Amino acid sequence: MRPDIPRPGRSAELRHALPVVVVAVLLVVGSLGLGAAVAPVAADAHGGTLVRTVDDATLAPGESTTVTVEINASERGNFTVVEALSPGFASVELVDDDGADFSGVRDANDELFATYGDRENVTLQYRVTAADSAGATTHELTGYGDFGLEDTRATTTGDGEISVSADGGSSVTRSVDDATLAPGESATVWVNVERDRAANFTLVEEFSPAFGSVEIVDADGADFSGVRDANDELFATYGDRKAVTLVYEVTADNDATAGTVYEFDGFADVNGSESPTAGTTEIDVQEASDDGDVSAARSIDRATLEPGGSATVRVAVDRDRATNFTLVEEFSPAFGSVEIVDDDGADFSGVRDANDELFATYGERELATLVYEVTADNDATAGTVYEFDGFADANGSQSATGGSGEISVQASDDGSGAVRSVDDETLAPGESTTVRVEVDRDEATNFTIIEEFNPAFASVELVDDDGADFSGVRDANDELFATYGDRENVTLVYEVTAGDDAGAATAYQFDGFTDVNGSELTIGGTDELDVQSGSDDNWDLTRSADDTTLEPGESTVVSVEITGNETTNFTLVEEFNPAFASVELVDDDGADFSGVRDANDELFATYGDRESVTLQYRVTAGEDVNEDASYQLDGFAQFDADGTEMDVDGVESLTVGSDGVAGGGGGGGGGADDDDDDDESGDDDDTDDGSSDTPESTDSPDDGDDEDTDDDNGDDGGDDSGDGDDGSDDDSGGDDDGSDDDSGDGAPETATPETDTPVTTTTDTPVPGFGVSVALVALVLGSVFLARRRTN
Repeated sequence: MRPDIPRPGRSAELRHALPVVVVAVLLVVGSLGLGAAVAPVAADAHGGTLVRTVDDATLAPGESTTVTVEINASERGNFTVVEALSPGFASVELVDDDGADFSGVRDANDELFATYGDRENVTLQYRVTAADSAGATTHELTGYGDFGLEDTRATTTGDGEISVSADGGSSVTRSVDDATLAPGESATVWVNVERDRAANFTLVEEFSPAFGSVEIVDADGADFSGVRDANDELFATYGDRKAVTLVYEVTADNDATAGTVYEFDGFADVNGSESPTAGTTEIDVQEASDDGDVSAARSIDRATLEPGGSATVRVAVDRDRATNFTLVEEFSPAFGSVEIVDDDGADFSGVRDANDELFATYGERELATLVYEVTADNDATAGTVYEFDGFADANGSQSATGGSGEISVQASDDGSGAVRSVDDETLAPGESTTVRVEVDRDEATNFTIIEEFNPAFASVELVDDDGADFSGVRDANDELFATYGDRENVTLVYEVTAGDDAGAATAYQFDGFTDVNGSELTIGGTDELDVQSGSDDNWDLTRSADDTTLEPGESTVVSVEITGNETTNFTLVEEFNPAFASVELVDDDGADFSGVRDANDELFATYGDRESVTLQYRVTAGEDVNEDASYQLDGFAQFDADGTEMDVDGVESLTVGSDGVAGGGGGGGGGADDDDDDDESGDDDDTDDGSSDTPESTDSPDDGDDEDTDDDNGDDGGDDSGDGDDGSDDDSGGDDDGSDDDSGDGAPETATPETDTPVTTTTDTPVPGFGVSVALVALVLGSVFLARRRTN
């Protein structure tokens, strides 16, 4: 029989060991707290990318544009975006802060910020406005994002400046219908303004000496206009306009002497920046004729033509009294064609068949304007000069027609100077693409771009006509046009959409040209769009796994292969139900952005301009997953070009099998050493000794020892006291159940996980101090065992 142990003695020994135990426990708790406090900091240190785009990088004074910053964090968390503007703008306004927790603009309009909590991807938009009085200025845009608790900083890339031009590019031209006046006679003046973009501006016209009278005929919708009482100046103010035509009439003073010259000086004022007015700059005064001679002046809208090109001619007649007269115009050499456009009510008019002469007869008229069009011969060579010679015959008295007197021929362009480019030359049914036609000419001229499509598209939409005077798309979606006046360089942008029912063999043909005064020049570049079947036939998405059956707590690598026949932008998303214990990206194959959700139920990877990728990731089953459970894998790829989504094919689930222990056993009795575990787990001796409720102790025959079964306390201390030195062997072997025979019988030990203690799996961030914590736990247990051994 085991001798009775005095209880007071044991209590005394334990009392001496208690301080050691308490200190050890406090160290354990502190180390675990340190690990818990440090772990979130490591997990919250993340970065990201920021990309800035500017809608319009060039502004006129007073104009505005929108700036967009796309922020993509490497993982969900807190971050702050800062944008600095140097120098500051007249105003800065947040358009959309995408749900920021805090955002604002500095009073100096040179900085703004937006703070986000627990976000991953956001889009920040703000609008800047140049000062009305701004001169030529370049605003620098810089910015950054601070991510995570450690403020990992990433610099914003993309568009970095906005230029302010005092004048956004304007053409101001003056023309006069009669450059010679008699005293008291009048002339009409036109001032044409054409700008690259709309702006506020004021037209000013000054006259020296002052006219007898100045009258505004048509202010073309000016906000304000007027003439000074001295008849030496007028003005017209316009708001947010691109093109205007101001018409006014000037009258020579009745006392003006022959030889007087009225000089014009004018400009367009855009927020303090003046653009001088070009064109006619003076009107001469001649003495009035008592015999009623005719004063006729010729004006031509173009001084040069290409072979086959046309020009419009005006002959204005102004008499001091009504009479009968005939206008005659002669051309040398003859034009390719001559056509009267408007004879202004002539009694008779006509063109000679040889295209070298025309006439128009008027009865009892003071004023008349004859308009006709001449076209250079298609075979005209460079350097040819068409000369005009004309007169007005009033009752047999001829007065020579003044004004412009010739048109020269220049060589035709070798090419159109127009080139077509297409973003995507292959479309699926229903898909769209953007087309650009760029015109680059040696000199400014009037021209029209015409684009024809065969067959017609499902839709055609003008995206940007680059300030065309007129533009449009035919209802049949088989043609569009855009007309430009006095331009050298333009870029026409439009979008075409293939029909939903377009077959795979459909080819859309482009046929276009630029019409320069009747001369058609073919547009070069891309001339065809091919239709292929939908994206499903062009891409292959397949999932595979190294092992489709897992044990609880076991991992496997999953691969997703994506292959296509053309490069494009797309995002792959993989979803898991239920969530895994852990998901880890092994190889994202150079993805622009990729990540795993904290819940381990989803991951994503975004690729730009790629054709084939292979994504690999590792999943780990939970250790407490029920046998015969399964994880469902569901994924898709979304293509940016048209938003098409395609499902991933291949392996769709991973099953969970037996853990290899709970279902073990079944072996017969045997004397072989390597079967000891199986024999012991089913040994009748274990059930006879009444210890079957402790599976951990059934793997040793010595567990049936009388000393163990007779110990009412059932604790490890009884085993240690009965086995003597064997108890120390158990401690050194790390056998927590106190079974000293396991360390000494030579049989391999099978570790059996404890099913009544849930296992928590930590995946990405190791907890600092964990190893120290384990060591301190061992110190506590050792202290208890030491105290008990001293008591014994």
